[in-house]
Amino acid sequence: MRDNSDTLPSWMALTDAIASPSYQTAQRRVLRQLIEALLFERVLNVRTTVNGPDDVTFDIDAQTSAGQPVTFRCHGYISDSFERIRLDDTPLLRISAEGMRPAASVQEFVLETGPVIHADEPLLARFLHELQQTLLKDTVSLHLRQIRHGERDLTALEGQLQDGHPYHPCYKSRVGFDPLDNLAYGPEFAPAVRLIWLAIRKPLASLAACSDIDAAAFVRAELGEVRHARFMAALHERGLDPHDYYLLPAHPWQWREKIAAELFPLLHSRDLVLLGEGDDRYRPLQSIRSLANASRPKGAHVKLPISIVNTSADRILSCHNVENAPLVSDWLCGILADDAALRGYGLVFLREVVGITYRPPGLPLSMQARQYGMLGAVWRESVDMHLHAGEAAAPFSGLCQCEADGQPFIAPWVARHGLTAWLDALFEASIAPLVHLLYAHGIGMEAHAQNIVLIHRAGLPQRIALKDLPGGLRFLPSCLQHPGRCPPLAPTPSFRKQVNATAGMEAATPEQVRDYFHDAVFFINFGELSLFLRRHYGLMEADFWARIAACIHRYQARHPELAERFAAMDLFAPAIVVEQLAKRRLFAETEARLQTVANPLHRHRSAMAVHCAGTPAR
Repeated sequence: MRDNSDTLPSWMALTDAIASPSYQTAQRRVLRQLIEALLFERVLNVRTTVNGPDDVTFDIDAQTSAGQPVTFRCHGYISDSFERIRLDDTPLLRISAEGMRPAASVQEFVLETGPVIHADEPLLARFLHELQQTLLKDTVSLHLRQIRHGERDLTALEGQLQDGHPYHPCYKSRVGFDPLDNLAYGPEFAPAVRLIWLAIRKPLASLAACSDIDAAAFVRAELGEVRHARFMAALHERGLDPHDYYLLPAHPWQWREKIAAELFPLLHSRDLVLLGEGDDRYRPLQSIRSLANASRPKGAHVKLPISIVNTSADRILSCHNVENAPLVSDWLCGILADDAALRGYGLVFLREVVGITYRPPGLPLSMQARQYGMLGAVWRESVDMHLHAGEAAAPFSGLCQCEADGQPFIAPWVARHGLTAWLDALFEASIAPLVHLLYAHGIGMEAHAQNIVLIHRAGLPQRIALKDLPGGLRFLPSCLQHPGRCPPLAPTPSFRKQVNATAGMEAATPEQVRDYFHDAVFFINFGELSLFLRRHYGLMEADFWARIAACIHRYQARHPELAERFAAMDLFAPAIVVEQLAKRRLFAETEARLQTVANPLHRHRSAMAVHCAGTPAR
């Protein structure tokens, strides 16, 4: 229990934030992303009026609790990027028999549109809670945000570029964190976190490591020799044999809220032993559950389960992903080592070198689901160990964000190199290697912005590093160059498939891999960048997609031997299938919520690579 005298000043600061103008700023964004997503996913009953080029009025049907009709009116345009909806900055209006006024709140909009779309009531209530928590967390983030420019390392940037998911309306919900937890563990507040270390009896845990890693020695080095010796002594003092245990860290919030509360029988039986805090201090990254070592920047990052919900996904650490992480890392790095073309792009896989997870033994399925992924850890390489002299790293998500003063994060880079040269370098550094993995190896990476690190020289893109390897790929076995090298992967349990209907790495058709890749890379990642550059630099979306198409055409010209793959996994198809991220929160998910959308690359299927002709091939 917290001491109120210690926390009262923090609560006072939080109430100041909630009373500040940041509240309305955050509410406008939550409403904008909510309506954009629901319009795009065809959830709302809407009437559109085209007033002119890029000027559309959207009239959305709603009703009061008494059943009286209401209309919510907003303005924007239908983009050339997958026909995504973009709303302008004019206020959302509520029109009823009483007259017209600005919409009062997120809650008002959700409660009055919910009955019209026949949303599942319990799911609607849960969704509204996520939206409200996003409003709260983002209000505090905006209020405490500072203007920072100049050179910053990746860890600092991941905290300071804090916008969250650009499409999902619950982009900062962090359900489970109370406001003080959010201050203590949110990346934008740059907390220094010391990990809680535990010992778990070996039969209760699964340990995996990359082929060149001694897991025990690695964990000892991460912990530090002195602290490791103290923990070994602590086990001896309890009459326990250290050889019977694995050591693993836990996030302090997870220990306090979940592990101690749920796994206390293991503490009683000494199957689980609390050892104490480690010495190193860590800073949370964008995903919150991944932390960078602030004491040793080249030390491994550690990914830890936190039983919260953020962006409508739980942030546990699935046991099968923990067990698969080193296997997938070895597999992908083996592909990289054998493929000269892939190496030529300078691609980096940030290996997840060691994973350990608690495996509840002999429990009924319902209890397994409750404890699944609650306790575990994955250590991932830091990008710092892969940087060459003169290189720096930045989160890919920063490319379509603004600093606190409203200036694009990329503004100094664009000013230095010019927009078209900078874009061509970006596409060659990022899209070309991802396309090569897709066509040459049948592997589609879920390379949304949070999973990519951009490596640059003075802002000019050079290459990329990919992370979240086991949870972020899909492959077609028949397209693998060496199918026998694909490791035997731990399967996704049935109860996790119910939580995430699109879970699983192995695809059945080329189109499934193509759409998985297209959804993450083009629809979410580069689709957002195209809209950002249109707003801030006046770049026409058609020109943006033409330059991407030219990059792909240039790749295809270099690899005519893959022509059959180009056809089977056609990135220029008229339409692709994407996941409906908002709709799935409103209706019972008995199946994956998918939607067919127009592909902005299609019109450039036969275009020659004229836009990027000056970019050197790699």
